[in-house]
Amino acid sequence: MIRLEKQDYLGKSKDELIEDLFEKIRENEKLKRKLRKYENPHTPPSKDERVSCRSNFVSKTGLPVGKKTGYKGATRERKQPTHFKNNFDGVCKKCGKHNKPKEILKKVYEEISKPQPTNVVEARWGYYECHNCGFCWESKHKDTPEQGIIGKNAQAYVTLLRFDDRLPLRKTVESIGRQQGLTLTSKAVYDITKRVADKATPAYNTIKMKIRKAKHLNIDETKIKVQGVWYYLWIFRSEKYVFFVIRRERNRNVLDEILGYHYGGSITCDGLSAYEEYTKYLQRCWAHILRETKDYADKYDDAKPMHEWMKDLFEKVCSVTVKTSIKKREAIYRKCNKEMEQLTQIYSSYRHLGEIITKIKNGLPYWFTRILHPRIHPTNNNAERPLREPVVFKKIIGTLRNEDGAKIFSVIMTLLATWKLQDKNKFTELRALL
Repeated sequence: MIRLEKQDYLGKSKDELIEDLFEKIRENEKLKRKLRKYENPHTPPSKDERVSCRSNFVSKTGLPVGKKTGYKGATRERKQPTHFKNNFDGVCKKCGKHNKPKEILKKVYEEISKPQPTNVVEARWGYYECHNCGFCWESKHKDTPEQGIIGKNAQAYVTLLRFDDRLPLRKTVESIGRQQGLTLTSKAVYDITKRVADKATPAYNTIKMKIRKAKHLNIDETKIKVQGVWYYLWIFRSEKYVFFVIRRERNRNVLDEILGYHYGGSITCDGLSAYEEYTKYLQRCWAHILRETKDYADKYDDAKPMHEWMKDLFEKVCSVTVKTSIKKREAIYRKCNKEMEQLTQIYSSYRHLGEIITKIKNGLPYWFTRILHPRIHPTNNNAERPLREPVVFKKIIGTLRNEDGAKIFSVIMTLLATWKLQDKNKFTELRALL
């Protein structure tokens, strides 16, 4: 640790001291910018280390450990045994005499099979031509793959290892080799996932049509690299479907392409101007704005009342339900809009709060849409939750290698996220597409 002493500066001239001061200021600003990458209002609470480390239990080292207070434990459900192992060795190890068991002991446990060898299948079928009408056909079994020498079960399993388990190509090769004895290369894994994505494209397009017909959507976007160049991964989430697409643009063109030019539903989103250009039926995300006002409240004491005021408005937004009468909803809507206008007028004179007040003003027509339409969500968490899986995956792989890889990623992640939302078995559904 470097310690600064007063005598270190006594012999320096005024110009040298000023130069040292500016150097320290530049270094301080550089460190602040680096810190803002990890601690900023756009960091959700689940990823904020300052919050996630809190606990009600403290170890001897002073660090938080263990479960939180009030957590109810759950005992694993006991299943009925399907296999039995009996071992009654009644020969005494001391004298060699045979004995009957004094008591029968037992234990029920769950076990997995040993790694299974790959089945090498030779498929044979006939080619036929009708002697009467000349019609031709083949009697090929439905399990026979149309392309390549890898079976359909193996194709589905490799795809899940790659995209659901988020394994890099090398790890996918190692995992399938260890578990099934199937020898593959990284290129073979890529080819398999591409064939699966091609087969799954009709289902992918069907989900796109379902998204277009949804009455309400949660939409978000995040950066992702393709061949080292920044693209954008878009997510469109309805009540039952999730749709991913990767595009170079982050503007209205993507919304027109996916939703069409006349989407009639409402959208919950962040403050991207493209949404406002596309439609006026918007609900701005309250989770984003509350994190930002809290960040200002932590920095400035005069911003604390503003944050509390915003929290009160959010409670009013959440208090409305479908059972609330339309007349009462309209009254609450007018009152909340008026309060928000008062808030922006009061705090507009605070120069250090100018950025956050401008952001609130820009979204002013869209903060309280949920009051009039209580079935929609006041936050964009429904889009951000399924977006976490692709975000973790992109951090593991670093970059997608080409445009085909981006298409494969979009198709497979769309299907997996949709099946997860619908509580379906991913292997069964994927295998059925092949």
